[in-house]
Amino acid sequence: MRSASTILLILLTGVVSMTASEPDAGKREGFDFAHRISPLLAKLGCSSAECHGGATGQGGFKLSLFADNPLQDYEAITHELEGRRLDLVDPSNSLLLKKPTRDGVKHKGGRLLRKGEFAHQELLSWIERGAPYQEGARMTLTGVELRPSEDGVSVHARFEGEAGGIMEKEVTQLARLTSSNEQVATVDASGAIRKIGSGETWIMARYGQYSDRFPVLKSFGDLVEMEEVDHPLDRVWLQRLGQLGLKPAQQASDSTWVRRLYIDLLGRPPGPFELAQFEQLPAERRVPDTVDKLIASPEFDQVFARHFASYFEIPEEGHDPRNATERNNRLRAAFGRAIREKQTIAGLTRSLLVDSSLQVAWKHQADPRDRAEYVGRTMLGMRLGCARCHNHPLDRWTNAEHLQFSAFFTDPRPAPGGEMMAGRFFLPETGKLVPHRLLPMGGPAPDGKKAHQETVAWFVLENQESTFARNIANRIFGTLIGTPLVNLPDDHRLSNPAVHEPVMDLLTRRFVEGGTDFRKLVRFICTSRLYALSSDPPDPENLSGDPELKYMARREARSLSPEQFKRAVEFVLGVSIDRSAPPASPLARQLYVLNSGMIQAGLNTPGNQVEALFDFQPDPEACLVELYRLILCRNPEPEEAGAFLPMLKGADDIRGVGKDLAFALLASREFGSLR
Repeated sequence: MRSASTILLILLTGVVSMTASEPDAGKREGFDFAHRISPLLAKLGCSSAECHGGATGQGGFKLSLFADNPLQDYEAITHELEGRRLDLVDPSNSLLLKKPTRDGVKHKGGRLLRKGEFAHQELLSWIERGAPYQEGARMTLTGVELRPSEDGVSVHARFEGEAGGIMEKEVTQLARLTSSNEQVATVDASGAIRKIGSGETWIMARYGQYSDRFPVLKSFGDLVEMEEVDHPLDRVWLQRLGQLGLKPAQQASDSTWVRRLYIDLLGRPPGPFELAQFEQLPAERRVPDTVDKLIASPEFDQVFARHFASYFEIPEEGHDPRNATERNNRLRAAFGRAIREKQTIAGLTRSLLVDSSLQVAWKHQADPRDRAEYVGRTMLGMRLGCARCHNHPLDRWTNAEHLQFSAFFTDPRPAPGGEMMAGRFFLPETGKLVPHRLLPMGGPAPDGKKAHQETVAWFVLENQESTFARNIANRIFGTLIGTPLVNLPDDHRLSNPAVHEPVMDLLTRRFVEGGTDFRKLVRFICTSRLYALSSDPPDPENLSGDPELKYMARREARSLSPEQFKRAVEFVLGVSIDRSAPPASPLARQLYVLNSGMIQAGLNTPGNQVEALFDFQPDPEACLVELYRLILCRNPEPEEAGAFLPMLKGADDIRGVGKDLAFALLASREFGSLR
């Protein structure tokens, strides 16, 4: 317990501090624990989950996780253990300083501070000041910005005063700075950047509840001068490749491109007649005319109805969870109808929010928090779930904001006049009423007269259309290219940037400018050179340029989905196969394809196209060419013809040998993938 003389000295110190500050009010800078000490605790890692921010703290000292509750931390530091963590008489002797410097006192977390360094001096200065929580005019933190400096980056915070007015202050030494890829570059506590390897990384800054990011790029080699191109997507994509010193792979062959396009847009490969039609088009018209023809096809509507249903977490038919088949059948039918009727994606999304027949997509979940998180994931591309439990430094939302947004998704309740009124949301733990409030994303306020679901629809589609559009554009790009620009499509947070932000921005703009008509965006992507890129490396003997396929210098070959594979086999053979689609696991899938009898069942079905080919084509050489075009959409290579043609010519049963060859082609890696 403190002695009476010590308590008197503390009181006198406080009095002197208050009275002495009055004549110097214009000279002495204001102070706020939340803006000076809390960020420091987060930067040093003291408030991390592994240290004092854990559920039970460390060594009897508990801080709020990630320093998200400055007042709670202030109380813990200044009042717990009767205030023994601070020594206002001899500030340098404070336990708060002695432990992290390991100055004669053990510290389980090791040495975090060194005397004379900025962090140590800042804490010491605060204690010497009398360890106040707040002095001077109160300022509210409103944002943070990373700016390039001579040798790295600096962090600048914006504050707003109680009486208005904006103040800006550099807070680099207080902000937490990290690099998203330390193999490319690192950043130290002062903002200095050290480039290490080739590629791109993002420097992340966190100060208070705000974050910002800044890209750092190091070329793989000499800058590459790219050719002039007309397509806006290719211009943006190639510009960045040139800055990285990467050369794009060559374009895929016509046969590879057209097979890729048919499977992406119609869910099946082209038939021999369609392949011939494509080849007969003038070279300059092949791409646009084929894309336009496929987008106008009813099969395109069916394929993208399934895609959009999956974007909104409605599974493929046959994959429904227990007791969900009837509900999901109605939803799948609604998606199919909306796509056939050329409804915009904004219109479809609005219907999901306000149309009572479609609200079952999210209303089947009883908890309003689950409903809010569903809307966040599927419509905004944002995970809200972390904020359900606590405030996380890498999350945009606080626990309170999560709960207030969830309040919009309560079920209506009876009103006194016999009608229905908006529901209320009470915290399950405490029974406290939670007010409904939209997520703070900027922009104008909604019309307060709207019903809850109308307000949410306005928020998703009108007030924040760019967020919604970015989410949908990213998903469409991922469907067509095989990998989304933002990995984890439902996680568009600041610390998870797109692999190519300029391309992401361009696609978002095009989707908005096109009135959220997804067909326009599909055409925009499919007519680009980026879509037509080969999956073969520029130099097969040297994979050093973009070896991990991070920067879109070439396409990555990808396996057909189980459903795509089965549909492709059925289309090629022209029969329906009463067997399930193969498993998703690559090894299990290969074993299934070889041993399940799925392909054999199709080949043994009377009237299949392979049988018909060998029944009606007497020339073995023509049979081989037509078989390759039917299954792989290309002519056989000379070595393939040299190996298989003698087998067909010398066969006693050419149809039997042909079916064996067809099985080998259908079970091949080439047929089961998009190159």
